[in-house]
Amino acid sequence: MWLSGQQKRPADESEGQTGIVTMSGGETAVLLDRERRGLQLYSPGGYTWTPEVGQRVLVIQGRGEIPCVVGALQGSIPDQVGIRAKELTLAGETVRVSAQEGAAVSGERIDLNGQVYVKGETLEDLIRRIVASMLGG
Repeated sequence: MWLSGQQKRPADESEGQTGIVTMSGGETAVLLDRERRGLQLYSPGGYTWTPEVGQRVLVIQGRGEIPCVVGALQGSIPDQVGIRAKELTLAGETVRVSAQEGAAVSGERIDLNGQVYVKGETLEDLIRRIVASMLGG
């Protein structure tokens, strides 16, 4: 019958599938057709990330290889009403961004190029104003 041939066929193992992250951190698990555990995480060189529980991710599987998570759907975390602190690692340096705590970069050296502003005022003007107030002028 024609309709029986129109049913959705299961995805080939080599095709990508999207699923929901059920475990994150030490071991990554994703709910696809069933929960898959121990998935490897892939990302661009120098960039380290960990998907969050509840996030929709893309999972692919090579021939005979362990399935791997290759990316996440942007804006796919269910509870984005309250922004939580986010952390990522770029070339070994940790960058932490939070709506409540601001931004922090850890590393031995931080180079800032271009104009640096503090609440709309250039850093140079801010320093000049502080020194002038300390010297009574």
